[in-house]
Amino acid sequence: FSGCALGSCGTTGVSCTDTAGTIAINTGGSPAVGCFVTITFSKNFNAQPHIVVTPVGAVAGSLSYYINRTTNGFSLCTANSATGGSNFAFDYIVID
Repeated sequence: FSGCALGSCGTTGVSCTDTAGTIAINTGGSPAVGCFVTITFSKNFNAQPHIVVTPVGAVAGSLSYYINRTTNGFSLCTANSATGGSNFAFDYIVID
């Protein structure tokens, strides 16, 4: 699932397993506040896992990012809109 924070024609690419991955984000025009992407685990965790997200580069680091998590996945979101036409990434690890 890709969210409204990408803007028009924005895309995401995810290279991941249930325990680690990289989320590449390419914003389109007029990105909004909200979620970039939702990651769904292939197997649910027994309890909500701990998820550590690290911005890759200055553009990702300038965002007020946060996650919403459940036992079956998480969403990567932002409280401030990203710059349109930007390429950046986040790495994450998931610990049970």
